[in-house]
Amino acid sequence: MTLYKGRIDADQHGLMDAINRSLPVDIRLLPYDVRTNKAWATELQRLEIMSQQEYGDVITALDEIEKMGASDAFHPLPPDEDVHTLVERLLTEKTGEVGAKIHTGRSRNDQVVCDLRLFTAEWLTEIVANLNSLIGVLAELGEKHAEVLLPGTTHMQPAQPITLGHFLLSLAFALVRDAERFQDARVRVNKCPLGAGALAGSGFPVDRARLAEDLGFDGVCENALDAISDRDFVQETVAACAMVCTHLSRYAEQFVIWANPAFGYIQFSDAWSTGSSMMPQKRNPDAMELIRAKAARCIGLSTSILTLTKGLPLSYAKDLQEDKSLLFDAADTATLCVKVFCEALRTARFSPQRMLKSLTGDLLATDLADALALRGVPFRRAHQMVAEWVTELEKQDRTPIDVAQAELMERFPQLQDTNFSLSYEASVARRQTIGGASPDKVREQAAALKSGV
Repeated sequence: MTLYKGRIDADQHGLMDAINRSLPVDIRLLPYDVRTNKAWATELQRLEIMSQQEYGDVITALDEIEKMGASDAFHPLPPDEDVHTLVERLLTEKTGEVGAKIHTGRSRNDQVVCDLRLFTAEWLTEIVANLNSLIGVLAELGEKHAEVLLPGTTHMQPAQPITLGHFLLSLAFALVRDAERFQDARVRVNKCPLGAGALAGSGFPVDRARLAEDLGFDGVCENALDAISDRDFVQETVAACAMVCTHLSRYAEQFVIWANPAFGYIQFSDAWSTGSSMMPQKRNPDAMELIRAKAARCIGLSTSILTLTKGLPLSYAKDLQEDKSLLFDAADTATLCVKVFCEALRTARFSPQRMLKSLTGDLLATDLADALALRGVPFRRAHQMVAEWVTELEKQDRTPIDVAQAELMERFPQLQDTNFSLSYEASVARRQTIGGASPDKVREQAAALKSGV
């Protein structure tokens, strides 16, 4: 089908076709293009540009085209320039001159962005559902491991005792924010650009509010020029994909470290591990490593879509054809990472014994400084007193947990009339503030996640 006949009549150079043709990417939009065409046909029938009979023939033909797409009838792909041209060509072949009416008052500009918004709104709903599944797994694991002691770190150095449940729920709450970002993005995505034309609005009195309602949008894009030019919704969605993958990547990195036998905190099931072609003993956490790599991919995609539009004149330029490959790649990558992380973690085995064995006495130094502060020692002074003591013990190859109670009281007489003692369990139990690491607070956090926060 020739879109430009009368102005561009010569055949395109093969290389021009290669760089211009987007059907291999946007064929994915076929179901949404069918929906857009149906809504537009309804409006053309209302305006009496199509008769009732013609309208019925168009709807029947569009249903057939959608079924063709669902049955893989377009593999291998036909030579059409894009999915919109494909649908219009097939519609015209099936209905004759009636099909040639479908583009009345419409531009590919508003048609393309309408399809893309429909796809994005639907995908955003799906990714939130996938995130909620992962959050649910983390809530269950967090509750299960609310009392499993774990050495917490800052700067990758021993910091304070926490619990495995506390650690796992920290990811859950990060993912809650990601889900909120996707839900918030959907509010801005779900506006209808159809009827905006190429940039100035349609030359026919189409009812854009009615079109929006027919397509399930919450409203219309208020300015026709902005409606065609806007790719904020793509940029926002891809950026949110980069953020969720970055969150998963940080925890994947932690699990890669933990899977090393030197730690031995976690072992992924065979279904989510690989081996070595050379070294028989290897068990590699490749699922986590690949999630780590996919985050880099999404970050690059976010940079690409921002760069694509940073100097682009309004309203439309063919540069925007690239937005779909970037969006689809980011959406597919984020979906895959969330699903893989969810299932790999669901079937992983943690080792509380290895975590307990990794606890060291210096993790309790803050508890000691806090105890002194409660007895009236200015905290900065208490901090120095404990730091000097820890340094002395280090030279003796000891830690605070190795010190007998009598020696502790002798070193810190301020505590002699208290029942203070150094204990990992007591340290965690003291963290009773909202969001704290105590088992009770971890269970509260898990319950909040299960109830939808």
